Amino acid sequence: MHDVWISGLGHAMPGPAIKQQDVADWLKLRLRPGSDGERFQRFADRSGVTFRHSVLDILGGEGDHFYPKGGMSQPDMMKRSLAFSALALPLSLAAIERACPQGVGDITHIIGVTCTGAIAPGLDIQLAKALKLRGDVRRTMITFMGCYAAIPALRIAYATCQADAKARVLVVCCELSTLHLTPGPQDDLLIAALLFADGASAVVVESGDSPKGRGIRIVRESSALSPDSEDQMTWLAGAEGFVLRISPKLISTIAMDLAPLSQRLLPDGRPSNAIRWAVHPGGPRILDSVEKHLELGAGALASSREELAIGGNRSSGTVLAILERDLGQTWTGELAMIAFGPGLTADAMLVERCQ
Repeated sequence: MHDVWISGLGHAMPGPAIKQQDVADWLKLRLRPGSDGERFQRFADRSGVTFRHSVLDILGGEGDHFYPKGGMSQPDMMKRSLAFSALALPLSLAAIERACPQGVGDITHIIGVTCTGAIAPGLDIQLAKALKLRGDVRRTMITFMGCYAAIPALRIAYATCQADAKARVLVVCCELSTLHLTPGPQDDLLIAALLFADGASAVVVESGDSPKGRGIRIVRESSALSPDSEDQMTWLAGAEGFVLRISPKLISTIAMDLAPLSQRLLPDGRPSNAIRWAVHPGGPRILDSVEKHLELGAGALASSREELAIGGNRSSGTVLAILERDLGQTWTGELAMIAFGPGLTADAMLVERCQ
């Protein structure tokens, strides 16, 4: 067995930052019939989001086109798919440039991740051609797994590098959630419209006997699939975009998996608060629940809360953005990344910063 490293890491968000209240005011004019505007504003105030980013000019003409006022009929899935096909690649390339400022080098495998675009040829092929990767580059697309998909993608990259010491794997998570806003009338749809935004993360994974690049060694991973929870989070293709449904039971169900998952990541009996945590910010209540049930203490998830504040929930790429934020601080040792999604599932990975 040889060590496997995250050698490159970068995140990108499109366009200028938009104030959350400006987005909320814009959405109020587009709430679907039966929506409670006052309740919507309370959700906005408690969202934990200060700024959002979008590949669409949502406050301008593109916003009017994709989301007409009064909850009127919206463009169909074909137009949203075409928008994803045109807009995902530039954002993904921006994330790759930040992860690999000197160029990607010899990439043997590429893993594309998204749950907000359904196109073929997929993002993996778009990237392979745009980056002029070699013709025999191995390509994999992970689609529709949701916010936790970065962990399975890293798991595949880790296994690939364990099997082939010469492999260099590029993982790209790109989510354009603002192509699929559904403003009401149900509470879960109102909350989702306020939380989700756009962003992309890129990671390079490779083997080595000593630290590579950013010096983040992959230690182990784990997953928890909650029983009888299939209806607590769903992400379905509809005529006017993908539609997210969330049950109020979700937070309590996730909480039941946290301690066992932590114990599998730290099999030596160390407490959860002995390491750092990068937790996907599905919302502020989820972060509060993780802090409570893992006994992490106030401030332990500051990076997760800061990423939620500056860019909202960017689905699969968000936990990698949190890791990148944490790397801006001076520390060495272990960090656990954890993210949640339909299933219900919680997927986690333990990494070690060695330099």
